[in-house]
Amino acid sequence: MGWIGLVVACVYLLPAARDARASSAIAVTWDGLLRASTAVVVATAGAPSSRWENGRIYTYTPVHVDRSVSGNLPAGADAVVRTMGGVVGSIGQSVEGEALFTAGRPSMLFLQPAPGGSAYDVTARGQGQFPVIADDATRPARVVRNFAGGVLFRPALSPPAAPPQLAAELLHGRTVDDAVREVVSAWNRTHPG
Repeated sequence: MGWIGLVVACVYLLPAARDARASSAIAVTWDGLLRASTAVVVATAGAPSSRWENGRIYTYTPVHVDRSVSGNLPAGADAVVRTMGGVVGSIGQSVEGEALFTAGRPSMLFLQPAPGGSAYDVTARGQGQFPVIADDATRPARVVRNFAGGVLFRPALSPPAAPPQLAAELLHGRTVDDAVREVVSAWNRTHPG
């Protein structure tokens, strides 16, 4: 095939090209996720509502704390979690890497107070949310990493050292009870006093 054939093939295939959608972020370390959080809970999401704030849409999702793991939110408490993006009227905004909630579905959440103090933000956005998956009633429920974050790159260390332990690698696929034990054992180390 000569250069004319190559040009014809490219023009023919051009309409088949599609936009690629992806995002990337620096992975949060296990210690970093714990230190930045004021509470870790297993909570079930309720029905969200979205509204405009300072030119962008935020979604507020009520959650019921099924299990307090560490920090300042007790079991049985109700809280509100704020995430960026959502739909107001006919306008929607999507924020790659943000935590995603489905009403009635539980997640292990690493939380910190949102500005203004009336809600919580998920620490490190989607990296601080671990959906709880129950395959069937005969097996214990497990936590899995939130795949909404796209590609995660290990943080650069200066000076180079052993790679830090990443939260997603440490918790993904573990039973909820194992994940809770892991959080509790590390909480006092990262929250002294």
